[in-house]
Amino acid sequence: MSQAAAIFDVDDTILKGASGLFLARLMLFDRGETVSLKEIGNYVKAYMDFLSAKNIDYEKLIESGLARFEGMTRAQVENAAKDLFDKYLSKNIYRGAYKAIKWHKEQGHRVLLITASIKFLVEPLGDYLKVDEIFALRPIFEDFEMTGKARKPYSYEEGKLELAKEYCEQNGIDLKDCYFYSDSISDLPLMAAVGHPVPTNPDRKLLALSLWRNWRIRWFNTVLPQGFEPEF
Repeated sequence: MSQAAAIFDVDDTILKGASGLFLARLMLFDRGETVSLKEIGNYVKAYMDFLSAKNIDYEKLIESGLARFEGMTRAQVENAAKDLFDKYLSKNIYRGAYKAIKWHKEQGHRVLLITASIKFLVEPLGDYLKVDEIFALRPIFEDFEMTGKARKPYSYEEGKLELAKEYCEQNGIDLKDCYFYSDSISDLPLMAAVGHPVPTNPDRKLLALSLWRNWRIRWFNTVLPQGFEPEF
């Protein structure tokens, strides 16, 4: 068995949908959080800019996402994360992603999640899939309460490459022996660095590049049945 890692993006790669939008549904409809029309408009605009990879001020996008949790204790945010997983994430895990993770585990590969989402939101997903490490947005806590700031490097674009390189160096893994599954052209720095890029449900720009570079493309469609228990 080779010393290698399989790295997975989360939104639209492992999940059918985006964790941030599932979180918005949880806060608005399940928890009845009060949100102004201006906040909703700003969130939608930021998300559309993110999808189109245009005019992104990523630090402002982060602050906007973290603002909903500012002042909450670690226990409170962990409770929100559990609700998010139970009500949304667990019901939207691609069957193909699960099978890929299972295959990599059988090969003895380490399995990593790397996502621009907030770390505590995807930790229940990581526990469910029994991954080895999660790289995500790491909010800063002060006086046991969450702030609107996060530690750098952010797990986005070049930051994902930086975090993956550091992990591989610390664990004696060559990036050329690694796999990276992602749907987004924003993940190109890491995808171009690994030896086994796996464009997964690629967006339009990543699809065009993948065809040009002759990368193997994976398409995940169906999700795991409710109540499914992983067999790792």
